[in-house]
Amino acid sequence: MNALPLTHHDILELAAPFSRGGRHVDLAASDRMERRLLFKPLDHPRQGDCPETREILQLESLGTGTCRLTRTLTRRGSPPATLTVMGENPGELLSLIDAIPPQDQFRDGPGYVVARSYSLESVKGASASAGTAGAAPTSAATVMRPVMTQGVAQIEGLTLTMGVPSTRRVAADIQLAPMPGERLDLPEDLLAVLGWDWARLIRNTDGWRSKRRLRGGPLARTRTAEAALDKAALHLAKTLAAPATSFHETWFAARWGAFFRRAIPVLTLVLLFIIIAALPHSVVTGNPSLFVVGFHIPTALIALSFCLQELPTYEIPPVPRRARDAHWRRPLTMDVPAARVQAPT
Repeated sequence: MNALPLTHHDILELAAPFSRGGRHVDLAASDRMERRLLFKPLDHPRQGDCPETREILQLESLGTGTCRLTRTLTRRGSPPATLTVMGENPGELLSLIDAIPPQDQFRDGPGYVVARSYSLESVKGASASAGTAGAAPTSAATVMRPVMTQGVAQIEGLTLTMGVPSTRRVAADIQLAPMPGERLDLPEDLLAVLGWDWARLIRNTDGWRSKRRLRGGPLARTRTAEAALDKAALHLAKTLAAPATSFHETWFAARWGAFFRRAIPVLTLVLLFIIIAALPHSVVTGNPSLFVVGFHIPTALIALSFCLQELPTYEIPPVPRRARDAHWRRPLTMDVPAARVQAPT
């Protein structure tokens, strides 16, 4: 059974702690039927290099005694960033939200800007120094820590979105999308050159998708995701600012490393056939050590293939080559054939 719409008394009770803090309900934007209150925007002034940030709060009363408070931050030239917390007391939820400075959810770098979204969650046994964007203690053994849910990096001509699943041992999902009106020719190993934990780019209808390995519990996954997002944003900004032809020289060794990682499954089959062909010779020569070593090499390669960031694929990956065109970007209009002009008769 659906919860009843918010009454006037419910609205006054829910909004009381917000009104005391100078925040007022935007009744026109709120939805009483959905039990959702929106508050009027609050502008945080510029602090140092961080530009002015606008905050909008949304409070949802779920009808079970639990509320969900979401803060959405926007600023000029940056994607939005959110912070969400759930609990029973709206006043306490507001205090938890206010304990996280708005500027902590953004990061500016040379040629890029990053916006990170979090969910405040109870983490048992967390130390006082754990986490990244701040925290508010709830008990000696349990604290509320920001756990990253999504990060968006905006680079000139490209947007990278990283979704961070809450499930342990599940890799982060990465989506690359070009800006409207542009087309990018990106190599499959653009992110894979960053290391073993990165996967190749796979083309889809919206751009490209990829994976990045995350390990450990919520706080460890958050720290890894934050660092990985900053690293990818800086890497993409530097790479796209340079000519496409220089990517091969700059990342020559890393590109071949990504090539051999991707070739592990097919190399396993090749080595297996080689070892099978060499076994009769090792038996005839009476070299048992060679037989034992050769017998276990395919097993080790098969185990290694399951450590990759994507399902093992038996294919010969494309050999890393130098780009033919010096430009990464190409306007979409270049792909549209020019209309034929008919000469007047």
